[in-house]
Amino acid sequence: MLDLPSDMEEEVLSRVPVTSMGKLRLTCKKWNTLTKGESFLKKKQRNGIEVVMMVEYRVSLMSFNLLYPSIERIGILHADAIKISKISHCKGLFLCISTKDKYKEDSSRLVVWNPYMGQTRWIELPSNSTYHRWEKYAIGYEKEKKNKKHKVLRFVNEYDGISGNRICELEMYSLNSNSWKISDDFTPNWRISFKHSGLSLKGNTYWYAQERLLDHHDFLLSFDFTRERFGPRLPLPFHAFLGDTVTLSSVKEEHLAVLFQKRGAPRSVVKIWITNKIEPNAVSWSNMFLAVDMEPVIGRWFPNLAGSFFVDEEKKVAVVLGKERYKCYAPTRNIAYIIGNNGILKKVDLGESRDKGCCYPLVCSYVPSSLKI
Repeated sequence: MLDLPSDMEEEVLSRVPVTSMGKLRLTCKKWNTLTKGESFLKKKQRNGIEVVMMVEYRVSLMSFNLLYPSIERIGILHADAIKISKISHCKGLFLCISTKDKYKEDSSRLVVWNPYMGQTRWIELPSNSTYHRWEKYAIGYEKEKKNKKHKVLRFVNEYDGISGNRICELEMYSLNSNSWKISDDFTPNWRISFKHSGLSLKGNTYWYAQERLLDHHDFLLSFDFTRERFGPRLPLPFHAFLGDTVTLSSVKEEHLAVLFQKRGAPRSVVKIWITNKIEPNAVSWSNMFLAVDMEPVIGRWFPNLAGSFFVDEEKKVAVVLGKERYKCYAPTRNIAYIIGNNGILKKVDLGESRDKGCCYPLVCSYVPSSLKI
């Protein structure tokens, strides 16, 4: 290896699995420096599609081959056997919300994970915070000229069914200062359903949201981590109603994609759009990326807890996650559907569905980062 030209040496090392990078860096100082460089990271991104996937409360790093459709697990987040209930991604870092015991109201814990560096960092919640079932989290960064200050957002905007009181809380955590900051000015006139997860893109996070009024006008809503505030309502290329499936994804860390499937007729067609431009205060949409009838395979719509997806814009292919059920019984298998302009290209079995409730599989795009946490 030492006799190879530097470009060839870099090419060979870029094919080493992400989860083996820690051992590779310990081999010698030269490789430790090389694997943290921008040139190496770009080569790493070209060798297939790598995503982080949550299936049955376990978070894994997966490799997808969309030319000859297949999925391979290449690493697992080891977190002391604690169940992971939600994940959020931002430029190579993952925020995982874990649950020790789903029946205890103080059991949420946060861990930031960098698969490329093989590092995890646990975050303690503020001592005066109270657990809420539908609290939401996101990870992003404050944009500066030299470096990026990563932050974690936690907020609650729901009604307590027992007391009848509305609960509005917003807190920010700084990874740089290892401290929380509480906002006293948070009473929004919109709502984000517990079914919808945020999507981080270029340091900001976006959600599918609705007005609190009865007409349920829907829109895209952003949180700007630099200004530490929510942005204006942004238009969507469709109008969804209660029960419809809407999920967000990113494309090469530059564009936002949205999946939409009606619950009413025609209910089996999945439609995907990709943005031309996306900023916290502006969005424009391209023509429809894909429209695929799922009737031949699933025979119905995706439940609105399902439909997590990612796309390969060049190959005009998308991968959508869901659960398969036998007749009308509870879901039995976790499934990845690979779809394209010609319909459903392949169905990949991700394993048995032991959880019959709300734990649908989730997927996040992955771009390696050499940031130390």
